[in-house]
Amino acid sequence: MGAFLLHLAEALAEHGVQIEVIAPHAPNLADEETLGAARVHRFHYAPAQWERLAYRGTMHELVAGGIVNKILFALFNLAFWLKTLSVAQATRPILLHAHWWLPGGLVGALVSLILRAPLIVTTHGTDVEMLRKNRWASPLARFVFARARAITCGSNYLRDQLLSLGVVDASRVHVVPMPVSPVFSSQYSVASSQYSVLTVARLTQQKSIDTLIEAIALVPTARLKIIGEGPARASLEQQTRALNLQDRVEFLGALPQTELPQHYAACAAFVLPSIREGMGLVLAEALLCGAPVIATNSGGVTDIVRDGETGLLVPERDARALANAIEKILNDRALAQRLAQAGAKFVRAHYTAERVAAQFAEIYWTLAR
Repeated sequence: MGAFLLHLAEALAEHGVQIEVIAPHAPNLADEETLGAARVHRFHYAPAQWERLAYRGTMHELVAGGIVNKILFALFNLAFWLKTLSVAQATRPILLHAHWWLPGGLVGALVSLILRAPLIVTTHGTDVEMLRKNRWASPLARFVFARARAITCGSNYLRDQLLSLGVVDASRVHVVPMPVSPVFSSQYSVASSQYSVLTVARLTQQKSIDTLIEAIALVPTARLKIIGEGPARASLEQQTRALNLQDRVEFLGALPQTELPQHYAACAAFVLPSIREGMGLVLAEALLCGAPVIATNSGGVTDIVRDGETGLLVPERDARALANAIEKILNDRALAQRLAQAGAKFVRAHYTAERVAAQFAEIYWTLAR
């Protein structure tokens, strides 16, 4: 989870940035660990069997689910703050960089008050969506963003969402994407498996994989591979059986990132049908591996996918339109190749770790002066 932060740290090391990471503990993780260029310090917030909030991608949903998790979240924030303060006092950082405005941004804001170190806050999508749905959190968000000398968003969509909520000063907001992993490269030919469709996503309602399965039912020649896990898997498998698609839809579960390039390179079309996706980094990964992409015309994906130029865009939750786009890619290989090549060129120019790290390094040195 959040491997893009490790890729960013590795690339920032090339700019002379030394990074200390504060992260939650979980079973089977060391308290202290060096991962590449980053020294990781993990904090305990409960007995090991109760440390269940992190590394699932749904912390805000878990916290909303019951009083026990709300108590755990309070302990999580306290432990996070104490660990950050301890490490910061020992290492004396020139700046603090918090990812997700809550809880990381809140902790960073409180520590920056004590140490007087500049703070940068990066939003990633789920935290902005949580704020949009829970306006009671606006005063807390205003406090966090007021402490930040710079705020970054992974897409223009997230920037617009943040500004519309009225919790930030527009002059301090920058659009800087997260980087694509170095395991993905453009040294692949355009997908050759003519009737294979791929999606890589956490299986949640927001990803709208049910719409993709419905679209596959409308394209008799298409076969779908789904990579990912999540709470919606059981209902998606039930939908597959109800539509009698067991022989055309395959669930592969979650796979290591190192195994993804071969799947991206082998598909005829990569599809991300999400609703209000914050950024959609998997689209950049697929393009670098030579796959033409299809996405919904909403959220941050429109920074990467420009309809008819670097991919195809369709309306949210429109299975018929999605099916038409899939058929278009499958039946016109010249179009598929043109879109994939243009998309890969665009991603190399904007989403590599080197490119993204250079943008963050420039912000860092400006704040550190």
